[in-house]
Order: sequence, then structure tokens, then C-alpha cells
Amino acid sequence: MNRNSVLPPIGPPVPVALPPLADVRLDNGLRVIAARHASTPMTELRLAIPLHVESFADAAVQEVLAASLLGHTAPGEHGRADDGLAASGSILSASRSARWLGVAGSGPSSVLPLQLDVLARSLTRPRFTDEVVRAVTVRARGQLAATRAQPQLIASEALVEHLYGPLPQMQDVPREADLAAVGPEQVRLAHHRCVRPDRAALILVGDLDPDRAVEQAARAFAEWEAVGTTTQEATGPLLPHLRDRTIARVPRPGATQTQIRLVRPGLARTDPGFAALTLANIVFGGYFSSRLVAEVRERHGLAYRCESVFRDHLDQLVVAVEADTATEHGSRTLDHLRAQLRRMSQEPPTPAEIEAARRFVTGMTALATSSQQGWAGSLMLALATGQQPERISRILDDFTAVTEDDVAAAAGRFFDPDDFHGVVLGDTPIPSKTETVL
Repeated sequence: MNRNSVLPPIGPPVPVALPPLADVRLDNGLRVIAARHASTPMTELRLAIPLHVESFADAAVQEVLAASLLGHTAPGEHGRADDGLAASGSILSASRSARWLGVAGSGPSSVLPLQLDVLARSLTRPRFTDEVVRAVTVRARGQLAATRAQPQLIASEALVEHLYGPLPQMQDVPREADLAAVGPEQVRLAHHRCVRPDRAALILVGDLDPDRAVEQAARAFAEWEAVGTTTQEATGPLLPHLRDRTIARVPRPGATQTQIRLVRPGLARTDPGFAALTLANIVFGGYFSSRLVAEVRERHGLAYRCESVFRDHLDQLVVAVEADTATEHGSRTLDHLRAQLRRMSQEPPTPAEIEAARRFVTGMTALATSSQQGWAGSLMLALATGQQPERISRILDDFTAVTEDDVAAAAGRFFDPDDFHGVVLGDTPIPSKTETVL
């Protein structure tokens, strides 16, 4: 390439168009969205079922439920189905977050009916015998110690405890004592109570005919009925009650790293101002060229990781400013985070910063909608956050319409350091005016 060559200008973003899809609610209440994206002869599957959590014990029971849901179906006429699924190159895996039971799958489109059949049998005829539940519980307890030793998890739980107090609805990883107390009958009851089609959503994206895929799902899940007890639907958003507005020091004697976690309430994804807040957040700490990364990491070398991201605290979206640093730099890093927040609130993003953020988010959107996996994840996120599939096709329009004044207003409103509260986890002292030792 000639060194004197000039790169051509970046063209306008390519509009995001919804792929051909069918969106149907089956007779049993299951919502099925099947979308054609024939980039490869494969199909991505996502199933999400909301969970109702009232106690930390519930979180532990649901963890065992997820871990034992697949691969332990009752014997019957489909005894070889699981082997056929594996031989075809298809996979299914179940997982649990604080508020969702999820199943993810991938495989050749030609074996989608078999994949749906295996999943349906796992949901309708699981084999939660005493032996199976005990084995899964022992395995989960063996993995728990290493998971709970991770500083990221410790910091996350310390943040929730400090801000809101005990909140089992945000318990992603169960506690050892609760997991040890899980019994087979509790798992069977949780399955009967939670694994219902009338609140679930199934996403299918791939080399498929949408209408035919819905028909295949209807046949596979015909026996899945909305029976048994259910919890009363919430009448509005579930929002955590903020009990403390300070920055707390959480001692971790001997720790070689310090985790800083600061948050403040943001805007719902459906709010008209969300696009402006997104661009402001990207400028501040949302990507590799952000102010936060340039100042705290690149210029001063204070943090292994620093960023500003959106996180869901139940149904409330928060702006989260996070940094991981060496213990000896903890206090100084906190000072720099607060200084950059103040600068952001007082010095609005420049037109060049806004345009760079706009290009970044439109590029990431294009990347997310270029693959079957990306579309499956985008569709599921839309449903999980109370939006409809067509919302995805309007995202770029929102970012294009945002003005510099909109971004400046968002920066001034949402990045005042005095509005952020959280924790500093480690062996690091912090200024006494913000310190609350837990």
C-alpha cells in the first residue's frame, strides 16, 4: 500500500432489516419466534423461562434444576434421540441466572425437529430422581468454591449487599449452605412451579422456513401444558430499594487487587433518551478510545480494567463504572474515576467524540446482526427487556437522530460523581468522607 494513500471516508451505516420471521403464540402459551438467516446451514435455538425467587434457598434449588434439566429424561420410545442429537453435531445446554432459566442450542438445520423433540422431553418428562439430584448437587458444590473465590463475584455481591441489603432476586451464584440443603422434592416442585410454557419464549434463527419451524415447535411442545401453581404476575417493574448512598470500603485483607464498583440509576432501554445516554456512556468509558480508558489506564497506568457499562439491577438499568487495580493504587484510582466523572458532567463530549461513539455503536450493531448467533441473542434480549423484535430495526435510527445537545444533556445529568455509590473491595483505604466499613 502506498504510504501516501488516503483511506476512503466511512460511509453511512447499513440499515438493520429484520429477517423474515414468524412470531406466534402457541395454544399452550409458548411464544415462538422463528427467523430466517441462511448464512450457514445451521440453526440457533434460545429458550428463556422467567424464574420467581423469594429466598436464597430458591436460587440454590433453581441452580440444581438447571444443571439437571438436560440429559436426564425418562426412558421411553425416544431412547436413542439423545445419541442422535450428539451424532448430528447438535448441542443443548441449560443455565440459570438470577431471574431466568435458559437453554441454548446449535446444530444443523436438518435436525431441528430432533433437537426440539429432545428439548421438549427434557421440559415435560425430566428425571429428577434422588440419585440424579444428589449427583448434580455434589458436582455443583465441587465447582462452587472456585467460583465464589473470584474477586469479580465477591465485588458484585458486596455491591448488591451494600446498596440494597439481602436481595435473593439478584443471586446469580448460590451459597454453599443453601446448595447443600437442596433435596430432590424441592427440585421437582420448582420444576412444576416454574417450567411453564405460558411465560416462556423460544427463539429459532437459521437456515429455516419460519412458518415451518413454528409448526415443528408446535408439534414438539404439544404435551407441554401450563399446569400446576404459578406466581402472580408483577403489576409493574421490579425495582430494588436503595438503602445506602455512600461508597463503602469492603476489607479483603491480603488482597493484591482492588475492585471498584460505582453505580447510579440510568434510563430504561425504552426511554426516548436512552440513545443519547448510550453515546455519552461510550464516550466516557464504553470502549477502547473512551476518556476513562485513555486517562486512567493508558496515561496513568492505574487499572488492569476500567470501563463504564449498563447493568440490570432487577428491572432498573444502572450506569456502572468499574475498575480493577493493584492494591497500592486503589485510593488513587478512585480519585481519578471521580475526577473523570466530574469532567464528563462539566465538559460535554465534543462533536468528534460523539461521532466516534456513534460509529462504534453502529458498527457493533451491524456485527451483532450479521450472524445467526447475534440475531438469536438480540431477539432474546429484546423480549427479556420488554421490547418487540421490530425494535431492533429502529436502533440505528435512534442513534442517527441523537443531537450533540442531547448527548451533552445526558452527560450533565448522569455523570455527576456525587450521584454514584458503591464499594471498594480490597485492602485499600478510601477517603473518610465516603468510607463505610462493612
